[in-house]
Amino acid sequence: MAAPSWQDVAATARHLRDASINQVNPPVPDAPPDLPNNVTGIPKKVLTADEIHITEIAPEKLVSSLASGKLTSTAVVNAFLRRAGLAQKLTNCITELLPEEALSRARFLDDYYDQHKAPVGPLHGLPISVKEHIGMKGKGLNGGFVSWWGHKGIENSHVLRILRRAGCVFYARTTQPQTLMHLETSNNLYGVTVNPFNRGLTSGGSSGGEGALIGLRGSCLGIGSDIGGSIRSPSANCGLYGFRPTSYRVPVEGWTATMLGEEQVVAVIGPLSTSLEGIKLFMRTVISAKPWLVEPSCLPLPWKNQELERSIIHGRRLRVAVLWSDEVVKPHPPITRALNEVVSRLKNVPEVELSTWTPYKHDEAWEIIASLYFADGAKEEIDAINASGEPWRPLSKFIIQDNPYCKHLSIEEVWQWTSRREKYRCKYAEIWNLTATSIGANGEPADMVDVILSPVGPGAAPPLDQAKYWGYTSQWNLLDYPALVFPVSKVDPDIDKVEEGYVPINEKDAFNYRLSSLLHPRVWSNIPEAGETLDSLQARALPNAPDGYTPEHLDCPSTRPTVRDAGDLSDSEKQWLNTRLRKTIDPMRDLLQRINIPNFDGPSYITRHENNRSALPNIGIAMSGGGYRALLNGAGAIAAFDGRERDATATGHIGGLLQSSTYIGGLSGGGWLVGSLFVNNFTTVSDSLNDPSHTIWQFDQSIFEGPNKGSIQLLDTADYFKTIENQVSDKRDAGFNRSITDYWGRALSFQLINATDGGPGYTWSSIALSDNFRQGDTPFPVLVADGRAPGELLISGNTTVFEFNPYEFGTWDPTTYGFVPVEFLGSNFSNGELAPGVQCVRGFDNAGYIMGTSSSLFNQFLLNVDTTSISSFAKKFVRGTLETFSEDNNDIADYSPNPFYGYHNSTSRIAQSGRLTLVDGGEDLQNIPLHPLIQPNRHVDVIFAVDSSADTDNYWPNGTSLVATYERNLNSTGIGNGTSFPSIPDTNTFVNLGLNTRPTFFGCNSSNTSSITPLLVYIPNAPYVFHSNISTFTSSYNTSARNAMVQNGYDGATMGNGTVDPQWPVCVGCAILSRSLERTETRVPQACEQCFQRYCWDGRKNSKKPNKYDPPFKGQALPVSGAINLGSNALIAVAAAVVGLMAVLI
Repeated sequence: MAAPSWQDVAATARHLRDASINQVNPPVPDAPPDLPNNVTGIPKKVLTADEIHITEIAPEKLVSSLASGKLTSTAVVNAFLRRAGLAQKLTNCITELLPEEALSRARFLDDYYDQHKAPVGPLHGLPISVKEHIGMKGKGLNGGFVSWWGHKGIENSHVLRILRRAGCVFYARTTQPQTLMHLETSNNLYGVTVNPFNRGLTSGGSSGGEGALIGLRGSCLGIGSDIGGSIRSPSANCGLYGFRPTSYRVPVEGWTATMLGEEQVVAVIGPLSTSLEGIKLFMRTVISAKPWLVEPSCLPLPWKNQELERSIIHGRRLRVAVLWSDEVVKPHPPITRALNEVVSRLKNVPEVELSTWTPYKHDEAWEIIASLYFADGAKEEIDAINASGEPWRPLSKFIIQDNPYCKHLSIEEVWQWTSRREKYRCKYAEIWNLTATSIGANGEPADMVDVILSPVGPGAAPPLDQAKYWGYTSQWNLLDYPALVFPVSKVDPDIDKVEEGYVPINEKDAFNYRLSSLLHPRVWSNIPEAGETLDSLQARALPNAPDGYTPEHLDCPSTRPTVRDAGDLSDSEKQWLNTRLRKTIDPMRDLLQRINIPNFDGPSYITRHENNRSALPNIGIAMSGGGYRALLNGAGAIAAFDGRERDATATGHIGGLLQSSTYIGGLSGGGWLVGSLFVNNFTTVSDSLNDPSHTIWQFDQSIFEGPNKGSIQLLDTADYFKTIENQVSDKRDAGFNRSITDYWGRALSFQLINATDGGPGYTWSSIALSDNFRQGDTPFPVLVADGRAPGELLISGNTTVFEFNPYEFGTWDPTTYGFVPVEFLGSNFSNGELAPGVQCVRGFDNAGYIMGTSSSLFNQFLLNVDTTSISSFAKKFVRGTLETFSEDNNDIADYSPNPFYGYHNSTSRIAQSGRLTLVDGGEDLQNIPLHPLIQPNRHVDVIFAVDSSADTDNYWPNGTSLVATYERNLNSTGIGNGTSFPSIPDTNTFVNLGLNTRPTFFGCNSSNTSSITPLLVYIPNAPYVFHSNISTFTSSYNTSARNAMVQNGYDGATMGNGTVDPQWPVCVGCAILSRSLERTETRVPQACEQCFQRYCWDGRKNSKKPNKYDPPFKGQALPVSGAINLGSNALIAVAAAVVGLMAVLI
């Protein structure tokens, strides 16, 4: 029997984690469905007053209350269990809760106290959280590797035995990164742990699970580990105290990690806490237990925390030296400000003497420690990752594959590097000794600097996958100095300005300087004065490509993928539908409540039929093609439909329609919109527009120029093109055909995906792995493309229409009539199967490539590059790219090997072709992706179709797409395959009757068709507040134009927020209910009859050639000069990251 795939293992891990949280009683509160960027305030909204009080007590005060009997251990543990479970839902920081063991232990401690009237020890009843790789008896020890899943601790590790004897309670285990060698926390078993102060930033690592958990007060004292900053980074990022002790002070026996036994760079265990006294409590308890008696390598030294205080009392001043910069990477402005704040306070303390610390060759220190980290060339890490086939996380690649110092060392080379380490340590000690101001009794230097005050890192918490500079923490690992982190302040955008004009001194400094642009004041300029924190851009879906953009042959799962017949929905879609349809009931009920159809109780109607799935409305949304125009106009409509947007649920608005919908289709520019929202974890339009990192939807920079250098993409134009070329060439070198769509899709990704380098590892199938999709909290996204044989120039009305959904790729057309798992595109299927021994391909379904496929018409951008005003460098690159492709294949996307080779030979036009080539889904004139939504198996009964097409001479829609779908449905070849579509008039009638100037309903009378036909709500692009008829091939929009386009789309979907027609929201409700009322034989309300008379096409035609179509504004023209204002409020938000500093002691 084949071993389970890494995805199967990850699913098991997450299931067990969730099951452990579900054991908590009372149940852990659910997180709000639409999480804000800063989630630190949520616990106080959903937990009880007692739970909030208990979990926010400092650990030293908590043990005092427990020792005095004021609090019971049971009450304390239960409070922390619930808050920890909530923290998991907010930041993804837990691998396992231990409610049964923890509460059993708590009851034992309470019984002991009741009997003896005394505590068990100094930690009596105190809950302590533990990083997963620190061993617990019978509990998993995976170290962040999928292949290590199933390893278990034989007994509690030494440090845990000491703490348990002191009376503590272990109740939570926390996340860690793949390899344990990241300054963030990201692995393929559990995903990414995010920062509670800003979910778009990292919590730090590798003890980032502890950082996020304690930052949310789901723990007050936790145990982490540190080999390069792994305690200090999360402590700084999450506003905590954290301590990295000298090696061999805290016992480590019983943990798991790679490189166990190496002594060149020694990892340590240490505490993270909400208070400084919590740090002291941990260290005092552990060292008082004399761990050297069990673990002889531990240093037999007592805890000497009072010695320095006594020397100060006797007249000696505390000498503090400030390290302002390590002279390799300059700290960001908020870090320097925090240092200045501390220094200013210390200047007022008479017992403190200040000086400046001059760093000594910190760049050399990194060279030494980076060479010693992986003396085996990281073989153990590489083997552990490859054993399961799991993807490499970006920072694993950074620290191993991209690390020039990661190489296999001979014994002699290990000795040489260790010797360099010792020489460097001696030199640093010499420099420290030179600060002495007196000589001791034995001639030794005395009264030297006591402590170095240093940044923890070059900036506040960085964006995900960007924590690439270790120097401010690894320096002290190399020297083996103890280091304490303490919180100081938060980023203040009004003060912490980017240092304009700064010239970086090296590549690392340049990278860091570009990151500092994330603090640019424009990001915070429109934050509400009251300080309200709103939603912000969500972290991305899980990247499940094994090697970035390059597809890779890997072992198949135990159930090998096959091509399935299109006679029904896939089992995965059916199961998902069962979940989603339940999730649409409450939003639909709320929407109808707000719409308030006169003399009709819409909410009660939904309630009466909520247990009858077939009776309730089934809503679809379709977003047309049309380049950036379609993306932005469609974005306005989506914002209008989205109940998460501010004021979208106010009077005259229709927010909640998106949450009530089951399917959403996109094509070309509409596909970019749908894809961008979903690949970015179903984020909102407003968050995409106002992304603080300036990573996505920045259309002021042409796609030919690349992203703004201030974004996290961190590339100039030359590097941008070089990066794209390298990514596409790697795909070719792996044996896969490339096409111009590879380049187009990669370029699009830089604008649409919130990830470094356009997220080369993010796939379309990763949408199915995201929690919000799996839990049915989003509609089902579908993108559309057309089939076109190589060399074929024309697309006919009976061409094969293909769809991409999170589970599958394929077609409902009666020719090919099959679907293949989208995750395994690129695999060599034949006759619907993979031959024995043939491996599966993963990573072919790159999200940008699929979005580019649905819009390959826009390869015309590239084909006409010489007519543009872009730089000569960009033109040269594009011309060079085009020369590699034959002219007749310029606009195709190559999906070879053809997954439908040998499948349905008698009917399929492509069954005998080894290649499958696709083009823009609108090239057959069906520019609205209605085809997936009218499939009988999906039972969609109302479709809101947003048309941003450029059909007329001046780029307005005229119904061409609806006509094309209608005619295809009537095609005598039977290509429609049982679909039913309402009658549509000719395009001249659309213009002459004004059907393209306002919303129009088609198919109002379902009795006119032989089978149930969806009601079509046609919403055409029209000028409400902005002339949104911009050319499809416009490649850049300044921010003002971009925002005005979105505003116009919002007004088009809401008819000016109900100002053009106050009854429009009621009519939307009537459209939603129309087919459902028919099925339940419910009388149509009079208000709905009036709506249908107003908006339904009545069958009249006027086919004469219309005059030039130049529609007037429907509302007040919007001045194109400011930020977007959806509804009535600007939707811009940010949450400050925490700044911490570090004290380094010798």
